[in-house]
Amino acid sequence: MIRSNSCPFPSPSTLRLLGRRRLLAQSVAFGLAIGLASTLGGCAGSGPSEAVDIDPEAAQRLERHRALASAHAFEQLQQTLDEQAELILADARDEREAWEGLRALLRVLAMSIDTSLDGNPKAPHFTRMDTNIRKVGGDNPDGEYDHVVLDNRWDYVIRGNLGTVRHLSFTILGPRTEGRSGAIAYLNERTLGATEEGDFEIHLTKTPVDHRNWVDTSGGISSILVRQYIGDRQAEILARYEIEVVGREPFVGIPYSTDEEVAKALAATAYSTRFMTTMHRTVLPKLWDSPNVFVRANSGDFGADISSNDNLYMMAAYQVDPDEALVIEGDPLDVRYWNLAVESRWHETVDYQTRRTHRTLDDSVVDADGKLRFVLAHGPTPHPNWLDTGGNREGFLTFRWVGERDNVAAVPVVLRVPRGDVERVLAERRGVTP
Repeated sequence: MIRSNSCPFPSPSTLRLLGRRRLLAQSVAFGLAIGLASTLGGCAGSGPSEAVDIDPEAAQRLERHRALASAHAFEQLQQTLDEQAELILADARDEREAWEGLRALLRVLAMSIDTSLDGNPKAPHFTRMDTNIRKVGGDNPDGEYDHVVLDNRWDYVIRGNLGTVRHLSFTILGPRTEGRSGAIAYLNERTLGATEEGDFEIHLTKTPVDHRNWVDTSGGISSILVRQYIGDRQAEILARYEIEVVGREPFVGIPYSTDEEVAKALAATAYSTRFMTTMHRTVLPKLWDSPNVFVRANSGDFGADISSNDNLYMMAAYQVDPDEALVIEGDPLDVRYWNLAVESRWHETVDYQTRRTHRTLDDSVVDADGKLRFVLAHGPTPHPNWLDTGGNREGFLTFRWVGERDNVAAVPVVLRVPRGDVERVLAERRGVTP
């Protein structure tokens, strides 16, 4: 039996004994224990811990359980955390990027646990990918994303309502190939065929259903990614949707978990964490060759599991010092939705709820000469479309809009200027005397 005279939380030696051999995983787990101890008011009689003992029967159970597929997958997840932490510390260009990168790693892990580990195809539920402080993976700060894990051993039906958001879409993904999935269907606010009240259904079954939104899952299905894009959070009503297994009565017929299922979910958690914390290397890395220059991109550049057919992009890697500003100039887009977001090197929109790191078509002002301009700097500027770097000298800019694939927008121009010259430069661009 494992025993200790102090806190009822695992000591580092206990963690090692239970197989937590990776330093970062030990630190995270022990840090959580310390946080819980603090929340609960500490531990009575805390002091130096006794040496940890384990009896022979427990040792035998330990070795037997280490052979589980889920135990191996858990160890791989620990290894992934270690590897990604080292990658972040190596790729960070300064201390801020390092500490924010480590925090972003754990935020990605938390999201991956929510979406992958806790996904249950036998009793599915839509999981919100962001929180009030978490917006990772290059997600739209003016959007909401939901995810559900599925398996074609079951049939499903989705019922929902469009709300009043500018854009709602369902990207339905087929079987995973080397960790990634291709789309087997795509439905948005224009193709869902909602009623006058905004109600809709989607049927995901292996045999045909007499419904316009039937999706054939006989070839396999892995998940659905739902996007809602919002122009004005104060005015718009979010869409609502729920999913259920066809023909199942509540609390009846849900199989118990298996070692294989938990191992698969742990592996998916590790994959998601690794994929999202290497996006700065894998998503258009050529942007760093020419900073402050936008390039066009679409879902073909990212994959269906990241983007969708009618999501179009222009992206840039930005560089701006504290005594500088970037003047971003382009043409207004005649589309049903667009926004511009500022991301860190780790594709995280930092403090997106409380910091002006993003703009939409509903809160941006077009200049008198018909141009759309933004000013990105370290803190507010007098320009009505000002944007905040979040303290990062380098990062990414993502201009996204919803439109047809053949829409070609003019690429914005970026001017890197001394911060004190912003007003003069803006006046010159407008053709007026400052």
